[in-house]
Amino acid sequence: MKAMYKCRDGGYSEDPSKCPGGVEASLPGELRVKLSKLVSGILRHFPESYGVKVDRKGWASIDELVSALRRLSGYKWVERWHIEALAALDPKGRFEVSGGKIRARYGHTINVEVEPLPGEPPGLLYHGTVSSNLPSIRAKGILPMKRLKVHLSPTPEIAAEVGRRHGSDVVVLEVDVKCLKEKGLKPVMASKVVYVVDWVPPECIRRVIRPEAAGFYNHTLSFSTSEGS
Repeated sequence: MKAMYKCRDGGYSEDPSKCPGGVEASLPGELRVKLSKLVSGILRHFPESYGVKVDRKGWASIDELVSALRRLSGYKWVERWHIEALAALDPKGRFEVSGGKIRARYGHTINVEVEPLPGEPPGLLYHGTVSSNLPSIRAKGILPMKRLKVHLSPTPEIAAEVGRRHGSDVVVLEVDVKCLKEKGLKPVMASKVVYVVDWVPPECIRRVIRPEAAGFYNHTLSFSTSEGS
C-alpha cells in the first residue's frame, strides 16, 4: 500500500506531487497497512475492547478512536489526520467520515445498520473462496458466517483477490442477481467494490471459475447441487 501525505494547503494524497503547497506530514505505506487493519478491526468487530463507542449506524467519534489508538503501544504517533486520510484514500471505500465521526462501510460482525449506497447491482456478482468450501456451499449456499452479510464483488478479479486471503486454491463463484431478486434477496452496494446480501442460495450460483495462471476463464465448472465436491 502506498504512503499517505497530508498536504499543507488541505487534503490528502498518495502522491506528494499532487500537493501544490508542499507536504505537511506523511505516513509510510507499511504503517498505513497496520493502522488500516487495526481501525477496521475496531470498527467492525471489537470496539468495546478498545473503549470506543459505536452507535447503531456504525459511527464512532474520530477523536475517541484516536485517543484509544494512542493508548496502545506502538501507536502513540496517531493523529486525527491519519484517520481522515485512511478514509479519504482507501481504494475499496472501506471507511466513511462525516461530522467528526467514522464508520466501516462493510464487514461487521457487531450488530449495526449501515445504509447502502445508491445504485442497482449489475446482473452478475462474484464471490471468492477456496475449493474446500464448495461441498458446504453446494448444500447450503453462501452464508455470511460470522459477518452480518455475504460479501460479493463486481468483477471476478476482485473476488479472486478476496479469495486468496483464505488460501491458495482459489475459486470464484458467479452469482445470478436476477435469481437472488426472484427469491426476495436484493444485493446492495456497500462500497465501490463491495455488494452485500443476506445469503446466496445454491441455485443462484451459475458456475465456478478457477483463476489459474494461464488465463482467468480457462477453467470453468457448472455449479450444481447434485455434483460432488
